[in-house]
Amino acid sequence: MTKSLKLEEKLLNVCLKHQITLGAAESCTGGALAARITQIPGASTYFMGSIVSYTNRIKTRILGVPTKILEQYGAVSVPVALMMLEGALLQFSCDIAVAVTGVAGPTGDTPKTPIGTVIIAIGGKKLNPKIVTLQLEGDRQEIIQQSVRRILEELLEICDKNW
Repeated sequence: MTKSLKLEEKLLNVCLKHQITLGAAESCTGGALAARITQIPGASTYFMGSIVSYTNRIKTRILGVPTKILEQYGAVSVPVALMMLEGALLQFSCDIAVAVTGVAGPTGDTPKTPIGTVIIAIGGKKLNPKIVTLQLEGDRQEIIQQSVRRILEELLEICDKNW
């Protein structure tokens, strides 16, 4: 009986096969994506790292998200996710990157961005950015884990189709 591969193992295999490098900018997942990817031996061959930009100050200072964009749209928005993506691509000089921002709860929700709102941006040198907006349910940990799972699924699909 063959063991079924975890998403992060499949991603490692696809990235190695196509020689793809990956970087990440995480906010609401707080490094959970990087932690899951790096559980697999060999991840360092393709995974450049993750910037956990949990505050707006780090989004601005390290990822280059303009303060004006944060003030105009809020941290949980498509424009901010796209700027985080751009910053990750620049900081890691990688082929593909992912950025995630959202509200995992139990606090921080607003009428415009309720708990469970998660925005994912994935793009790269050869790719137009893909935006995925989710409205997840569950407690904080469930929202984080669902977000990470969806990111891994999206990365697998994009890497497999575009390389």
